[in-house]
Amino acid sequence: MNDASPHRPYVDPTQVDFSRPPVAPQPAPEPAAWQQASNRPRPPGASQPTRPRAPKDSRRGYFARHWHGEMSLVRSYWVNNIAVAMPLAFLITGLMTWISVKGDSLQISAIVLLIGVPLLMSLDVWSIVGGWRSASNYLREDGSLVWGWLARISLAMGALQLALSIVFGFLPNLGEYWSMARGVDPLGQAKFTFSPDGRSLKLEGVIGMGDGERLRQLLNSEAAKELKRVELVSPGGRVREAERMAAAMKSHGHASRAVGTCASACTLVFLAGQPRHLTPTGELGFHRASTGTYNPVFEELANQQLAKTYAELGLPQPMIDKTLRTPSRSMWFVPREELLSYSLIAPSPRTLAVPLPEVDAKPTDLNDALHMHPVWEALDRRTPGTVDDVAKHMWEARTAGASAEAVQATALPLLARQMPDLINATDPILRRRYVQLVSEQLKALRGPTGTGACRDLLEGRMSARPQLPDDLQIQEAQWLQEAADGTPPRRQPKPPSAIEMEVLERSVGPTALGMLSRIWADTPDAAKPGPSCAPVIAMLDRLQAQPPARRDLAARLLFQPPH
Repeated sequence: MNDASPHRPYVDPTQVDFSRPPVAPQPAPEPAAWQQASNRPRPPGASQPTRPRAPKDSRRGYFARHWHGEMSLVRSYWVNNIAVAMPLAFLITGLMTWISVKGDSLQISAIVLLIGVPLLMSLDVWSIVGGWRSASNYLREDGSLVWGWLARISLAMGALQLALSIVFGFLPNLGEYWSMARGVDPLGQAKFTFSPDGRSLKLEGVIGMGDGERLRQLLNSEAAKELKRVELVSPGGRVREAERMAAAMKSHGHASRAVGTCASACTLVFLAGQPRHLTPTGELGFHRASTGTYNPVFEELANQQLAKTYAELGLPQPMIDKTLRTPSRSMWFVPREELLSYSLIAPSPRTLAVPLPEVDAKPTDLNDALHMHPVWEALDRRTPGTVDDVAKHMWEARTAGASAEAVQATALPLLARQMPDLINATDPILRRRYVQLVSEQLKALRGPTGTGACRDLLEGRMSARPQLPDDLQIQEAQWLQEAADGTPPRRQPKPPSAIEMEVLERSVGPTALGMLSRIWADTPDAAKPGPSCAPVIAMLDRLQAQPPARRDLAARLLFQPPH
């Protein structure tokens, strides 16, 4: 048999019709074009068919299967990343926020953080790597480009956010967390000091871990039996500790006083006092809270809580809004006028009069009231010991049964001792202002007959000063504060020359020299009465029309005694 001959189909001879002619066999049809192409060798570089997913190793556990990307994208992304890793990441980030902003249970929180962050990093790496590999397999198997790349982008953003929190939030504060885990606050703690009379408790320094409880115990102690106020000098600190301090102060009803810079968390303690005082050297600083996590969600939550706390303590909404707009690395120091407009601080005395303490007051209470007065505090800074002397004389008058007006008047002779130096050592502009103020005082006291209190003021009788109108007393108090706080000139002016004196006598008058020298003398001389009011007022009016240089010279010579 020839194997090369074509194969013939089998025919049953019993079924053949021999009456018909035989039919020639038909050639087989040619294969289709796609079948011919499949039999040809594939040229180099042609696309390969989709590579199937690598076979799963059934011996691997759940964690290993995710790590190698063998799970479906749904389980790898939505279960392992969204449902497991992301909540834990938010939990750790929230704990970091809690420590930075609230500072509650610092030691336990720090221990949990030191253990949780490394575990979170391991879990996050596991979930992101496995999710990325699963997304890659999903795309290779002709999965949806949209879902595959959205999963990749989401995983990349989650990794970036965690990296920022670790690099900028956790690692820079690792030493602080370790200290807190050992029970030591790296910020430090505030210092509490009672005044010798027990009327004041001073809080200085950073508000740290445990300070809220320390203040509560101090306010409940026997040493605070006669406590009236809490004085504050602090740059801020732990918000939660400040809230505890505020609660302790409100429960006792003590006053608060900012005697220096009281900023950030310290303002919570200040707002808890009633009444609230701001000394001439005090200032209040506000800014938004910072969590240190670089997570905008936690930043917003922390500042919403801060705004709620401020609102509960009575801070008006416009100030809360300005606080939240102030970056955490900056500070907004509120002007005193704005604090007064919202009644957040008690107004300072506008005249030289001092609010006298209660009947059961002590000498130190009077001393404290003088230090709270902006003018007397400024005078004491310029001449140390002024407040002590004034308080001593006022206390002696009060214990002797003098009236409130008489007690206030005992301070004026002590002020008269400083006036010549204040007038002569101030700058020319302030001196010209005071000359104009004296002119208005004389006109106000002249009266219809041209005598009386106006003459007493010129002769230096202190009894005439309480009769001045309130607005003129307020202007004089403001001038005294500016003069006391001003910087004395480096060089004293030269004595006037003979030509200058001649020009001054012709333009202003020969009696100008020393005309106001006795106005603060406090030693009236009945044998040598001073000039009457009319010519003095006329001379002061003519002085206002003189050139500046001549007016400055005359203002200086008016208060110098004639030789």
